[in-house]
Amino acid sequence: MAKKTPVKSRRKSPTSSKKAPKSSFLKRSFRFCFKWGLILSLLGSIPFSIWVWWLNGQVVSRFEGQKWQVPSEVYSAPIVLVNGAPWKKQDLENLLEETGYRFGRNSQKVGWAARSQTKVSAHLRSYVDHLGFHESERRIFSFEQGRLVIQALNGDEVSEARIEPQRIGYLYGGNTESREILSYNEIPKPLLDILVAVEDQDFYQHWGISLTGIARAIVVNLTQGARRQGGSTLTQQLVKNMYLSSERTYTRKLTEVVMSVLLEYHYSKQAIITAYMNEVYLAQLGSSALHGFAAASQHFFGRPLNELNIDEFALLVGMVKGPSLYNPERSPNRAKARRNTVLAVLKEQGRLSDKDYNYLIKQPIRLASKQKERSVYGDYLDLVAMQLSRDFDETTLATKNLRIYTGVDIRAQRAASVAMQRQVASLEKRDARLKGLQGAMVVTDRVTGQVRAIVGSSGAYYTGFNRALGAVRPIGSLVKPPLYLSALATGRYTWWSNIEDKRMRFNVGGQIWEPENYDRETHGVVHLFEAMAKSYNLATVSLAQQIGFDRVGDTLRQLGVKRPFTMHPAMALGALELSPFEVSRLYQPIASQGKSSELGVVLAVMDQEDRLMKRFDQQNDVPFTDALLAVTLDGMTKTPQIGTARAAQAAFPNLRFAAKTGTTNQQKDSWFVGITGDYSSTVWLGDDDNVPLSITGSSGAQKVWIDFTQM
Repeated sequence: MAKKTPVKSRRKSPTSSKKAPKSSFLKRSFRFCFKWGLILSLLGSIPFSIWVWWLNGQVVSRFEGQKWQVPSEVYSAPIVLVNGAPWKKQDLENLLEETGYRFGRNSQKVGWAARSQTKVSAHLRSYVDHLGFHESERRIFSFEQGRLVIQALNGDEVSEARIEPQRIGYLYGGNTESREILSYNEIPKPLLDILVAVEDQDFYQHWGISLTGIARAIVVNLTQGARRQGGSTLTQQLVKNMYLSSERTYTRKLTEVVMSVLLEYHYSKQAIITAYMNEVYLAQLGSSALHGFAAASQHFFGRPLNELNIDEFALLVGMVKGPSLYNPERSPNRAKARRNTVLAVLKEQGRLSDKDYNYLIKQPIRLASKQKERSVYGDYLDLVAMQLSRDFDETTLATKNLRIYTGVDIRAQRAASVAMQRQVASLEKRDARLKGLQGAMVVTDRVTGQVRAIVGSSGAYYTGFNRALGAVRPIGSLVKPPLYLSALATGRYTWWSNIEDKRMRFNVGGQIWEPENYDRETHGVVHLFEAMAKSYNLATVSLAQQIGFDRVGDTLRQLGVKRPFTMHPAMALGALELSPFEVSRLYQPIASQGKSSELGVVLAVMDQEDRLMKRFDQQNDVPFTDALLAVTLDGMTKTPQIGTARAAQAAFPNLRFAAKTGTTNQQKDSWFVGITGDYSSTVWLGDDDNVPLSITGSSGAQKVWIDFTQM
């Protein structure tokens, strides 16, 4: 049996026995910390990742969706300057200035005009409307014996020139922002360069946040002893304005940084700077916030962004730092100082020469004169909203930035508004009993029926109550031309036919009605044209009785009266109640001699990509011959010649026009309809409380029409 060899025990040295526990403890500690640190880090990164993922969704959905809810813009008709039309040189110069053209030494640049002692030249802007693209063009205007002569640069005469449609307002629908959307290609290069130079020099190099920008801001702030410069990039500013609130917390700042990086990750610099140009807040206009450089250019300078000068770009960029602080309307001196600071930055960076800098800092701030659009065009916008409500919901009109093209003539609208204010003020001054006199006016294109102007009150400001649509009053003698048309339509009468102006009695529902002439006299046998021109009530009622009162009622309906009414003898003298707008529609077939019957307001609706969404065509069916309507219109020309509108003829001795005055019982309403070669106009004056007045159609409404036509 083999002998077992004894196993020699291995003894550890005292030194090794002391080190082993320490080494083991460090390893265990490291493993423990690493393990649980990793676990905690992973656990902590899950909510952070979820948060970043959620922010990413917010960034993408807003940026790729509808970024802004912009109200629809409403535009006027283009202003057509016709060769040979009556024009004064000063009037054309005023019109060009009102529409944002500026005068200089020449008109080579679009949006510029020049003038000499006898001529005006202008480089008219291009524009797009529902009829297509209209090229910009340079035209020379001269004035020969009060007539406009339009020439091209080569001296050839041209038939007409067009000034682009003017924006007259918005359909807000509760929206509280004013904004015009630019594409990247529409951003002027000088504005882009100035913005980057002043607000974010590293914009094209950084990825959302700029460490060098932050360092530069720290240095400037420390050396200046105050917070003179911020470290936010344009991307961060865009994120703050578009996505976040203005609170100052570390959480919001961290959110801003993360979202800025995400925005830069997903989108190009072009897309980001374009969004910034449209989003930046630049002013508060009452309850409306002004956003974007394009809208600011129109508001402050009255012209498109691409027509501004370097100093004007500098002013707008300077406002970014403090829109309220540097608003040139409120603080012109402070705004000018800030503008010059921006120009100094450009000079320091070598973007401006000393000569240009010294010239620009001396330039005054020239702001556009402010037209209170809602006061001038508010009544017309009511009409636009009413028509569009049939085809577009309010949300679409309030948020989709549609372009709505109308037939409003800005010259006619302003002339009608001024004439109404001026003449009502004059009547009130002449007779204290007329205090509170109100009025309304509707002007249409005589041929097409397009509504060129709407005035809903006698005040200078939009009141919210549009009397052109809402003042439904008896129309008095304005019913007579349709009534005489009824007689002519039978074929038994001409304007030379005789009718007896005699007293008559009617039993109406057990009540005896005895009409009277305005002068309380009878005039015997008269011609039809004389009876209408001099507004003889008795002859008119006699004629209505002969042809049948129901036939007169049918004629009124055929001419466009849609309001229900019951025909009775008093209707022949104007007991029919209509609004001024409805009266204008009633007269349109006569005024146009059958070329139009319905009144047109909106011509077309387009989106921001110039796509036609809807075109509005008028219904022009008139159940009377053109010849009959022309004969009726011709008969109305006797009213200014021998009848109740002689004052209008005296004001325009060389003008042949048709007219009709109207006065209701107790002189509660004063009416006038005037039809020239261009316009058919309806004027109403009255009191909202329907009280008797001291004016007739001749002494009241006719004065407004004369004033309007003289302009």
